[in-house]
Amino acid sequence: MGKPTGFIEYKRLNKEELEVEKRIKNFNDFHIPFNLDIQRQQASRCMNCGVPFCQSAMKVQNRNVGCPLSNLIPEWNHLIYLGLYEEAYKRLEMTAPFPEFTGNVCPALCEACCSCSINDDAIGVKANELFLIEQAYKNGWISPKKNIKRNGKKIAVIGSGPSGLSCAKKLNDNGFLVTVYEKNDRFGGLLMYGIPNMKLEKQIIERRINLLKEEGIVFIKNTKVGTDIKMEKLMEVYDDIVFACGTSAPRGLMCKGSDAKGVIYAVDFLKETTKNLLDDVDFKYNLENKNVIVLGGGDTANDCCATAVRQKAKSVLELEITKEPPLENTLPWPNYPNKKKTDYGVFECNTIYKKDIRRYESTVDEIIKDENNNMIGVNIKKVKFENGKIVDIPNTKEYLPCDYLIIAMGFLGTSDSDALSYNIKTNKNRIELHDFNYDKNIYVCGDMKNGQSLVVVAIKDGIDCALKIIEKYR
Repeated sequence: MGKPTGFIEYKRLNKEELEVEKRIKNFNDFHIPFNLDIQRQQASRCMNCGVPFCQSAMKVQNRNVGCPLSNLIPEWNHLIYLGLYEEAYKRLEMTAPFPEFTGNVCPALCEACCSCSINDDAIGVKANELFLIEQAYKNGWISPKKNIKRNGKKIAVIGSGPSGLSCAKKLNDNGFLVTVYEKNDRFGGLLMYGIPNMKLEKQIIERRINLLKEEGIVFIKNTKVGTDIKMEKLMEVYDDIVFACGTSAPRGLMCKGSDAKGVIYAVDFLKETTKNLLDDVDFKYNLENKNVIVLGGGDTANDCCATAVRQKAKSVLELEITKEPPLENTLPWPNYPNKKKTDYGVFECNTIYKKDIRRYESTVDEIIKDENNNMIGVNIKKVKFENGKIVDIPNTKEYLPCDYLIIAMGFLGTSDSDALSYNIKTNKNRIELHDFNYDKNIYVCGDMKNGQSLVVVAIKDGIDCALKIIEKYR
């Protein structure tokens, strides 16, 4: 059941996973939860530090350190160890509006700066968080807040991703009448269509949306502001408008032949795959028996690799423009580690294709097409960084067969066309703001404000934006 000195007595355990050959047959979550005894034992590893960096929400050299939400991690870890699960959940919900999202997809900044990780493995904070929220749903500890005293102020939140949802929830809890507009056919934004099912099953999002609806938030889907409803109309109806539309301008590929059929952006690929699965229709982008190259080395690229192998791609190759990271961490605690890691999607591909699919310091030089503009292959090249610039390495070009090239090189910001439809001006895909304010009654939060970031950072930004509006009417 655990001991007060669990960090000495027990080693960190990670959840068991279904073996690769089984889990790639579907798009379901493949993690196996701990039993209660193991969960309590793992929670007892928390050192209950006098200065808990895990909840610090600091920035060190412009890097996030510790939980941006300042979750009361040592407190609820201790309560899990004692078997007081409901009390532990009550501590968690004080700071975390959506633990089921962060418990599934957060990279766990808290664990990176766990004091235990200085000389040993960090506490399994993320697993404990997910355990608590699932226990809360299972046992009825979480229920819709009713009888909220309303202040009569109406707020429109544009976008139902993590920042939009957290902003809407905070405003609703404080008496505002909130309506959330979503351009897609399902709510959740990035959570729904940017993160694959195996990382975040979609019934988890729908469960939370239904709870928010019961609490009084109105959700309207299939409605794009500027097209289906004009800004002028919104301004007539609502006291304030919050834009939480994410980053809609992906970083493009600038090379010869980039207009070929078979070049797709990761956001489109992941969205269509999830939508096709939910609608139970054939894949729009069918990768079965195709040669696939993923350009990029981040989380999104990894998700594309995982999706490709589940679609039974003939081959998958990941090209990363950066140097191969070191095997040993080069950044001092409490920074997030800088070392080579093999995430689930790359690990699955490595297992199935029996080799490491990654090539570092490599990119696409030219896309080769047939007479019908279909991609048949790519010429790749080796590169290096000199004085902050990318420089080609001579005599390194190589031809590779390729049917689909998936671009996962991140996002530049809000597309100018989207911003124009919102009557918002941009400068190189960025919006000029004073704090969260665009003008007196228009606010911007999340990735749309800050650029591409983490789900947990977007959630915190949505909360902070709501607090600005709440303060205005006090």
